[in-house]
Amino acid sequence: MPSAVFILHLDDMQGFIVVKRYPTTFSLNEKILNLAYYNHIQGEKSDLKIHEIEGMRIATYGDATHPGWLVCMVLAEDEDYGPYTDEFAGMGHLMLELAVENPDLVDVRGILVNRSVIPTPTVEQKCASIFLTPSSVLLLERLRERGAERSAALAIWLREQIQAEDVDIIAAVRPLMESGVVHVEMVQRTAEVVFLLADVFAYRAPPVEAIKYAEEHMPDVAEEYHTLVKEFFSPDPPARGYNPTLPTEDPNAPIVEDCERMASLISKSLTYTVLQHLRKRPMTLEQVSEESALPKSVVRNALWALEAERVVSTIRDDVWVLITNPVIETFLPEYVLDIVKKRVAEKEIGAETARRYLELLVEKWSEPQ
Repeated sequence: MPSAVFILHLDDMQGFIVVKRYPTTFSLNEKILNLAYYNHIQGEKSDLKIHEIEGMRIATYGDATHPGWLVCMVLAEDEDYGPYTDEFAGMGHLMLELAVENPDLVDVRGILVNRSVIPTPTVEQKCASIFLTPSSVLLLERLRERGAERSAALAIWLREQIQAEDVDIIAAVRPLMESGVVHVEMVQRTAEVVFLLADVFAYRAPPVEAIKYAEEHMPDVAEEYHTLVKEFFSPDPPARGYNPTLPTEDPNAPIVEDCERMASLISKSLTYTVLQHLRKRPMTLEQVSEESALPKSVVRNALWALEAERVVSTIRDDVWVLITNPVIETFLPEYVLDIVKKRVAEKEIGAETARRYLELLVEKWSEPQ
């Protein structure tokens, strides 16, 4: 386990700021800070990296969502860190999220002793980033119409859509690639093609697991819990319940806006951690804090954010329940088969591209999801 930890923030005006240091007697200098930061951002893209700096082995953790922030963990020279890389990444992720919220919230010793972590992002969280990147949403809509398209053609199309010359097609495609929604590769060594391998659907589901738990183990809250959920999904007439399957072409429609709000909640690691616990069962703030290893103030803020979006509510003032379960799912885009067949017949794409597309779809959806 790390013998020391320091957290850096690169400020535009003040340069490197050590916002947290454990133990407080751990000695640092400007050279160590510079080497740790710039070694991390150079070379192959990775959230967790291991470096040899000034006679120390240092694991650094940072991610693209918090530029300028870096968690540095000093390891023993003879330590075999290989089996613990996921754990280091999880602890680094937790410390980073807390530090960005407020450095005083980072209990380094407690995190190290309890080995508290934020797990690696789920597919659901990776998909959430699609809805938060407008150019990625546009590309997804285009690929729903085309199935597969050359990267160059997509770049031209996207440039026309947003009326800008400096379109970063790589940045637009990245959320789609990282979530497994698209695959990019060269076909016949002549053209780079983007293939749509999965489609994405974001919606609010009934909190089935949490309700079942309440019925079996918390009968004192189960009835009121049922009522809260029913009022949202199937209220008495003339009120209308939530229905995410209503067709809409309006980008400003309430359902579309709601997808973006749900994606925003899911993409925030601390809020998502709280959400994950409430998906299982109703809990008090103290229970969520204890089981998640998050400070009560962080849990409270996350609960308030979820409550503001009608995701959670309280029963008896102290029990928090999930009334709508934000879900982002991927599914096989069967509709692309007819699209590809038609485009091959009209000679818009070659037979080799179509064959490779079918291979990729089979490979992806024959694996356990």
